[in-house]
Amino acid sequence: MVSLAVLSPLPQDQITLAYSQETRELYRYRGLALCFLPFDPPVSRLMSAIGMECEHRIFNLQEVARQMELVLPSTISQLREMSFLNKNSRHFFVLDETMGRQVLLDAEEAAETSHTFFSRLSETNAIPELQQLLSTFVAQKYSEYHVVKECREQWKNALYALGCAS
Repeated sequence: MVSLAVLSPLPQDQITLAYSQETRELYRYRGLALCFLPFDPPVSRLMSAIGMECEHRIFNLQEVARQMELVLPSTISQLREMSFLNKNSRHFFVLDETMGRQVLLDAEEAAETSHTFFSRLSETNAIPELQQLLSTFVAQKYSEYHVVKECREQWKNALYALGCAS
């Protein structure tokens, strides 16, 4: 069996992967905050707060890249390529509980995927300067996933209690 550490990417690739993933996460959470704003402001604020955590992780990655003299992709060019809009949906804003449930379910799945991504990145890391940072990211992404999951579960329960859910 081949060890994952043997397949470790180069430092530039490793930090670029982490930076790109976290930048996508930032814009996804900003989009979630905006789409919940008219229907459920507390969920909107939660998604915004999670987005701020993404900003902190991006800043930490920028600092490590600077210390290692590595170049990260331009955020502006990534903005052109990235979209947090769901192009399969007729509406951007959450309009009802059915749509909200689906958006939160998708958010939970994406948070779990992000946690898995950073776990694998940490497992394959062979760069000492990144090890502590990636370990911290894995723990934070685990917490983030559970916060989003709890939000979805509590949101669903609150709708049932109010008699709004079908």
